[in-house]
Amino acid sequence: KALIESTCKKTQYPEECISALESDPASFTANLTGLTRIAVVKSASKLVETLHIVETLVLNATDYQTWGFLVNCRDTYNISVPQIQRGLQAFDRLKFDKSYESVEAVNNAVIGCDRQGWALPILTQVNRALFRLTKDTMMILHLLF
Repeated sequence: KALIESTCKKTQYPEECISALESDPASFTANLTGLTRIAVVKSASKLVETLHIVETLVLNATDYQTWGFLVNCRDTYNISVPQIQRGLQAFDRLKFDKSYESVEAVNNAVIGCDRQGWALPILTQVNRALFRLTKDTMMILHLLF
């Protein structure tokens, strides 16, 4: 628990970082490398969760402009899924810089989705959660290199 707290204090969103890491029981006995892997896995899971929400929003869009915006976000997140999976594989080969780049790509996808200017409250909420988790994961990954 002390390592979780000391690691998360170095992130931009420490409370959310602690919550994310503590949601995995393995984090309580993990070293820094193990904690970092958990953070990358959590980022990948949150990306897939966000993608499913966006897919639902696409199906329920009531106008063409909103639908187009959501399709763009969906496609961007779809591209990010294999990227972060490759990043997890890179992590397991101790290529932390490549893993960092994959998480950064997800973070940039969130920024791109948000930049389009649509204020759908549910999308704003899930994008914020994904942005914060990936931002913290990047900061933790950076501790390894």
